[in-house]
Amino acid sequence: MSRSLWLSFLTSSVVALPAQWSTNPLQNLAIGDRPGDQAVAKIAATADGGCYLAWFDNSGTGYAVYLQWLDAAGVEQWPHGGVLVSNQPQNSSLVDWDLLCAADGSAVVAFTDVRSGPDLDVYTYRVDRSGAMVWGNNGITLSNNTEDEANPRLCQATDGDVVCVWSNSTSRTLRLQRLDAAGNLRFAANGLVIPGDGTDAPSFARVVPGDNGSCIVAWVRALAFSGTRHLHTQKYDAQGQTLWGAQRLAVFDLAILPIAHQPSLVADGAGGAIYAWHYAVGNAFSARVQRVNAAGAEVFAHNGVDVATHAMGKFDPAVVWQAATQSILVFWNERNAGQSSWGVSGNRIDAAGNLQWGASGAVLLPVNSVNKLSPFAVPLRDGAHVFVLETSLGPIQHKVLAMRVLGNGALAGPVVEASQVVSEKLRVQAAVSPSGVAMLCWSDRRVDSGDVYAQNVNPDGSLGARLAQAQVYGCSNPAGSFAVTGLPQLGATFTLGVDNPLGTQAVGSLSVFVLAAAPAAGFPCGLALPGFGMAGNGAPGEVLFDPALPAPAFAGTAWGGVGQPGVLPLTVPLSPSLVGRELFAQGALLDPTPVAIAPVGLSRAARLRFGY
Repeated sequence: MSRSLWLSFLTSSVVALPAQWSTNPLQNLAIGDRPGDQAVAKIAATADGGCYLAWFDNSGTGYAVYLQWLDAAGVEQWPHGGVLVSNQPQNSSLVDWDLLCAADGSAVVAFTDVRSGPDLDVYTYRVDRSGAMVWGNNGITLSNNTEDEANPRLCQATDGDVVCVWSNSTSRTLRLQRLDAAGNLRFAANGLVIPGDGTDAPSFARVVPGDNGSCIVAWVRALAFSGTRHLHTQKYDAQGQTLWGAQRLAVFDLAILPIAHQPSLVADGAGGAIYAWHYAVGNAFSARVQRVNAAGAEVFAHNGVDVATHAMGKFDPAVVWQAATQSILVFWNERNAGQSSWGVSGNRIDAAGNLQWGASGAVLLPVNSVNKLSPFAVPLRDGAHVFVLETSLGPIQHKVLAMRVLGNGALAGPVVEASQVVSEKLRVQAAVSPSGVAMLCWSDRRVDSGDVYAQNVNPDGSLGARLAQAQVYGCSNPAGSFAVTGLPQLGATFTLGVDNPLGTQAVGSLSVFVLAAAPAAGFPCGLALPGFGMAGNGAPGEVLFDPALPAPAFAGTAWGGVGQPGVLPLTVPLSPSLVGRELFAQGALLDPTPVAIAPVGLSRAARLRFGY
C-alpha cells in the first residue's frame, strides 16, 4: 500500500480544539469593536496560515490606524483591539489604502493623512511580529507637497522591495516609490512620475509584482466625467525604467469605462498580469479580461475577451489566475437591463481566450429580486472561493455568502452563509492561506456605526479552525529522537525524521517509519519491548502505536549521524474527508553492523492531526 493511499484510508476522528475562528455564522469574530466607527478594513494572509487585519478606528477624536495579527486558529496575537500604527490627523472622510504581508512575515501599510497640512500625503509603516514599528513610530513619508494624493496601493517585488503607487490630483500624474527592507527610498522624494495624458487625471492605480524585481502598474486614464477613461498599464524595472514602451500600453480603449469603476489587476507569476473590467455601450454592460505577458504583448485580441456573450449586464468582474492550467477564472455581478434583478456568474477563460464554461458562463447565484453586490474571489486548488453580500435579510441587511467553485464551474457543495447576522455590511475583503482556507473581513453595523468582523471558510465549506497539528510524544525513548517538519495539511508535504541523539548506532543505519491508526494503550506512554532501546545492550524500547492494528512500515533515508536524521516525506491527499482524523507515526533505526550495540532503536512518536 502506498503512503498516500494509506493516509486516505484513515478513519479515526478527533474532537476539534478550542479556537477563535467562529463556527457560528450568527457570531463571527470581532476584531475592531471599540465605540464609534471602525472602517475600511483590510486583510492579508501570512505564510503560516494566519492573517493581518488593519482598519481605521474613530473611537477617539479622529480616525487612527490599527493592526491585528491572527494565527491560523484565528487567535489574536496582539491585545484585543490591535496595536496602534498611527494617530496622525486624518480628514473626516477616508480614501482607500492598502496592506500587505511581506516575505519576512511583517505587515506593511500605506495610507494618507493630513499631518503636514490640509492636503493628503502618503505614508507607509512596517510592523514586525512583536508589534514594533520597524520604519519608526512616524513611518516613512512617501509624499510631502501641496497636492491631494489618494488611494495608495502596495506590492512586494521579487527582489524584496516594497512598491507603492498613488495618484496626484493637481499635476494629474501617478507616483511610484520603492523602499528597501530598511525603509530607504529608491527613487527621489515624492516618487517617480508616471505622466498623465494632457488634462486627463489618471486614477484607481493598482500595482503587482513582475519578474526580476519589476512591478506592473495599471490605472484608469481619467477620473473626470468628461474624460476618456481608458485602462492603461506599464511595467517598470527596479530602477524605474519603463519596459512596455515609452509611456503606457492601452489595455482597453474601445469605449469609456464607468466613472467610479475600478478594474482588477492580478499578477500571473511569470512577469505579466491579468486585467478585468466592465464597460457600457448605451445601456448594455459587458465585462472583459486581458492578459499581458512579461514582454508586454497582449495575449488576447486588443481590448480583451468578453467573459460571456449573452445579453445580461455584467458588472465588477473579479479574477483568479490559475497558473497550472494557464487559465483565468472570472466572476461577475449579473443584472437585467433595468438593473432591478441580480445574480452572480463565472467563467473560465483558457490560454487561447476560449470560454470554457459556455457562452453564458456558469450560474452561481440566479438572477432574481434579491440584491447581490460585487463578488470577491481568491484561489482554491483549480477553482476559487467566491464571496458576495446579499440583501435577503432586508433592504440594507446583508448576509455574507461563500461559494466554492470547482475547475469545471460546478459548486463544490451548498452555498455557505458565512454571516447570517441581520446588519448592514460593507467592503468585504478576502485573503487565502497556503492550505486554501479563505479569511474574510468587513465593516459591520450590527452594534453601532461600524465594527470590523472576520470569518474563515474552510475548503470543505465548514467554518472555524480545523488545523493540522503534530505532537511528539513518548516517555522512555530518548528526547529528540523523533521530529516532524511541516504540518499534515491537505495537499501539502511534511517530513518525519528519526535520530539517535545517544550516538549508539552506526552512521548509515536504516530508518523505518510505522504509521498506525491508534496509539498504544497508556498514551502518551507505550509498551516496553526488551532489546529495542537506543541505549543498546538489551535496553528496552517503547512501542508507541497499537500493535494489534494494521501498521504498515516505510523505509526512509539513511541516518547520517547525530543531528542528521533519516527522513520520510509524506504527501497528504487533497481529501476533505481526512480533516480532523489522526495518524500515529513512530520511527526506528536499524543498525546492520555485526557488532551493533543497538541493532534496533525505537524513537519517540508523533500524533498527527490532518487539517488545513
